[in-house]
Amino acid sequence: MRHSDIYLWLRCVKLLPEEGKNMFFSDDYFNREVICNFEVSEMMKRAWAAQIEVLQIVIDVCKKHNLQYFADWGTLLGAVRHNGFIPWDDDIDICLKRDDYNKLISILKDELPKGFAIMGMFADTEEMRLAAEVTHLRVVADDSWNFNDYMRYFHGFPYQRVGIDIFPIDYIPNNTSEAELQKEIVKQGLFVLGQWDNLKKKGELDECLHRYLDMCNIYPQGEKDIKNWLWKLVDRICSLYSYADGNYMVNYPACILEHEYKMKKEWYDDAIEMPFENITIAVPIGYDGVLKAQFGDYMTPVQGTADHAYPFYKDMQRELGIRIKKSGFNGSVEEFCREVSEGKIQIR
Repeated sequence: MRHSDIYLWLRCVKLLPEEGKNMFFSDDYFNREVICNFEVSEMMKRAWAAQIEVLQIVIDVCKKHNLQYFADWGTLLGAVRHNGFIPWDDDIDICLKRDDYNKLISILKDELPKGFAIMGMFADTEEMRLAAEVTHLRVVADDSWNFNDYMRYFHGFPYQRVGIDIFPIDYIPNNTSEAELQKEIVKQGLFVLGQWDNLKKKGELDECLHRYLDMCNIYPQGEKDIKNWLWKLVDRICSLYSYADGNYMVNYPACILEHEYKMKKEWYDDAIEMPFENITIAVPIGYDGVLKAQFGDYMTPVQGTADHAYPFYKDMQRELGIRIKKSGFNGSVEEFCREVSEGKIQIR
């Protein structure tokens, strides 16, 4: 019996919490495993489970408000090719069409349960905005968790602020000159944001920023956080066109910063459900076209294609080692995670 079958059955007989609460993963799910000649560690399995918990929170909000999300990038490829994570992938990406994306942003602050928060340009606090200066929305477990509760809820994953990435997809105008102009304005804005600290260090930020604002003919009015205001401005520029204006869609920052691509808008006219680890996930009805646009020959596995360091928690491993040592625990990191997640030891 598959994990997803067991999970659904347990829900039906009410042996699991209601939707949006901690989910079921069998003990053997966390075993180290070799998939497609790639070793997936126990810790990575715990990271996967933790991210699925955050994903389910967001899915529940989307369903409640009739917002259609879609698996995106590596998560979409993983759903289609592996019925779960790509073995060498370590994050979850979803997307929404712009109107639904904006609605999600407007309701998330009130709909997220205690312990979860928005990170990035749409966050309420400066700390959470600076924690992830990215072109999209990120939902994470916040810092309010007690470490022991965090470990129990997130299946023994010990690294804080686990979360998922949520991207908008926007319409490309059919008018070629307008499309090129929009793309160039977004590109220049991303350059200023990406080089912000370097420009500031060289004393060139003010000139570069004013030149960009003059090009847009838009200026901040009493804004205290100019950088965050600029993030939102670039995001608004990406969203200028609607369904009637163009036949293609794109994630503009990804198209500019990674590789150029576009997707037919009808590929996102509907969604179907596909298995993803122990849940199902929505994928665009035209997933084959989307994946070919994003990856080319997507059914041929290619390792080492992640756009960030793997694993994402690599820089936090040393700090965890110090914490384990201070606790007096003498076993391995894996044993520590099991013991804390099962409530056998308490960490102060």
